Amino acid sequence: MGKNIILIGLPGAGKTTLGKLLSNIIGYRFIDSDAFIEEKTGKSITDLFQIGEDYFRSIESDAYKEIANFDDTVVSTGGGVVKRNENIVALKKNGTVYYIDRAVEDITHDIEVSHRPLLKDGFERIYALKAERESLYQDAADFVVKNDKPLEELAAEIIARHTGAGKEGNAHDTPE
Repeated sequence: MGKNIILIGLPGAGKTTLGKLLSNIIGYRFIDSDAFIEEKTGKSITDLFQIGEDYFRSIESDAYKEIANFDDTVVSTGGGVVKRNENIVALKKNGTVYYIDRAVEDITHDIEVSHRPLLKDGFERIYALKAERESLYQDAADFVVKNDKPLEELAAEIIARHTGAGKEGNAHDTPE
């Protein structure tokens, strides 16, 4: 396999949970980019955001450049990975990007906003993020995967595409 599996999408889309499952199934290393950044800086994402979003985004971009050099890795990105095109360019050098597209209504039922700096003002923010970022996610993705089925099915779909068994059709087509 070799190339990394890069998961993008809104906060709460299921990137981390799906990423861990994929990692276990195919034996790849798993990296949650937020945890990677926290480990590198010794600060929480919330603390970094309090310094300033631009400051955080610069640190985040540096982290993605480093992560892009890894092999055989499943990467769960932060929801704002698409805010800087340089992040996607770096990650695509050695990875295939999968947009995990989940209905906002499902996200709002599942997530804890206190640990999500951009959602601290409430769930209406997730609707605004969806509107703001949808086209960026679509443009960045090699494949769009609807998170509307059991995680095991999503994982199987991504693995099939990653190993070449699911490359038929348009890259942005979502399987029925």
